Amino acid sequence: MSPSLQNLDVDELPSDQNHPINWVPVADEPLYTPRKLRVVCVGAGFSGLLVAYKFKHQYKLDGLIDLAIYEKNADVGGTWLENKYPGVACDIPAHIYTFPFEPNPNWSTFYAEGSEILQYIKDTSDKYKLHEMVQLNSEVTESIWDEDTGKWNVKIQRGNDVTRDTADILINGSGILNGVGPTSRGFKGKLIHSASWDTSLDWSGKNVALIGNGSSAIQILPTIQPTAKSVTNFMRSPTWVAANFAAEFTKNGKNFSYTEEEKRRFQENPDELLEMRKKIEHGVNQFFYGLMKGSPQQKEANRVSKQIMEDRLNNNPELCDRLIPDFEFGCRRISPGEGYLEALQENNVVCCFSPIHKITNQGIETEEGHTEFDIIICATGFDVSFSPFWKLVGRGGQSLSKLWQEKPDAYFGICAPEQPNYFIFNGPNCPIAHGSLLAAMESTADWIFKWCKKIASEDIKSVCVKRDAVEEFNIYTQEFLKRTRKISTFPPEDRVGHSHGPFL
Repeated sequence: MSPSLQNLDVDELPSDQNHPINWVPVADEPLYTPRKLRVVCVGAGFSGLLVAYKFKHQYKLDGLIDLAIYEKNADVGGTWLENKYPGVACDIPAHIYTFPFEPNPNWSTFYAEGSEILQYIKDTSDKYKLHEMVQLNSEVTESIWDEDTGKWNVKIQRGNDVTRDTADILINGSGILNGVGPTSRGFKGKLIHSASWDTSLDWSGKNVALIGNGSSAIQILPTIQPTAKSVTNFMRSPTWVAANFAAEFTKNGKNFSYTEEEKRRFQENPDELLEMRKKIEHGVNQFFYGLMKGSPQQKEANRVSKQIMEDRLNNNPELCDRLIPDFEFGCRRISPGEGYLEALQENNVVCCFSPIHKITNQGIETEEGHTEFDIIICATGFDVSFSPFWKLVGRGGQSLSKLWQEKPDAYFGICAPEQPNYFIFNGPNCPIAHGSLLAAMESTADWIFKWCKKIASEDIKSVCVKRDAVEEFNIYTQEFLKRTRKISTFPPEDRVGHSHGPFL
């Protein structure tokens, strides 16, 4: 039913009932008069705060949108609030890992540590009063689409209290770098996941197991190795430990600290800072060509990265054979990591490539036997299934978790099938393989707000991407991705076309 009809008093209906079944009264108002929308965003990390900024300062939608941002944690910051493991840092240069509206001339290093990034996020939130729209310690546990009202019924948990909200638009800004996989509870020592770190943990003089060799483990090992009694790094597969991103802008290819003079110059000359940021971003974006299978750039990246790993492993035959991939550069996440390969060769570090059978109450059992540990660190990654971390049920009772159980497909990485008025930051096949993630997130925020304005000003009850449009987009995506990898597991298609609009 049209909102105009819903708001009409029964006594105002015309006496003549001989009208079509789809009849609605003519609204006595100018064309494109907007209705006010209730927008709920889940998460107050970079995505949610981008939504807050654009709402408050760029689009200035105070009269058009009523915005609420629910954050499960006690502060803003998202993944940079939650990830506090030793050595946590960003491998993208700090000067392009910023809110687009708030360059920071005061970064202390070229690649910033996690604590500095978190402080930057909090300072930006305070400066622009973005936190005013954020409700902390508020975890969204359920959102159910009501087809009759065209709204999401949202349930929020605050401690022992449960509150409810309704939303015309639901935005998922919760991210994918916070849900952790299962761990064993039988271990008698300290078992910890990198994403839920205990900052009081002391590994000095302890026997430590480090499970994983992805980006988190690569940062953790060089930090804990100097003071731990021993560290055994369990690794399942090889990975490219490459040169730092945008290394051409660094001093000797490594991270460095900016001088006070450099920071003062950036403060006093914003145009100079902008020009430097553009050059760095352009340099990082060139990495895209290194992901294209068979390209000269990828062949050179393979050669250089192999040489770098061999040199840093001192051409140790066993380590080179085990750690250097035989797949092309870019088939897995590239993980620059200063000091990791060197730390693997220290006397108190053991590399274990034997599969883990189980975690016991005393340690870890593999095919090679059992080893006792005081501490087990699970740097085993995140739940990146793209399903929301709460119960989300859309049109016709369609659960997004079930729809995406086998293969998560989204339109532009933003819209999900059977989920009306639902938008996602960093969804399936989002453009985060190269460059700064913040640029892609800003484009997503702009696209979402354009839809909000259209829905409000054109009296649209709901928009929901069509399944065939999702399928066509993902066929195109997989066809394109075949150019970046050895083998495609997606069924081949002869032709890809778009003959109709994507939304219902």
